[in-house]
Amino acid sequence: MQTISLRLPDRILKEIDALVEEGVYANRTEALREGARLLLRAQTGSLPGRPSEVTKDEIWSEFTAEKASK
Repeated sequence: MQTISLRLPDRILKEIDALVEEGVYANRTEALREGARLLLRAQTGSLPGRPSEVTKDEIWSEFTAEKASK
């Protein structure tokens, strides 16, 4: 695994920090890793049984449903 540097607007960091405080993610790193996974799924259409035209909103809905069930 490699370490990267990333610059984000304060508004986005505040939203990520809020998710961490709510316990959705353990820390910023975990939140950003999950964001990268979602991006890759959206761009490659790699959700099992889903067409490559799946929208980001559909992915987000499925992701939040998965998080809620855990």
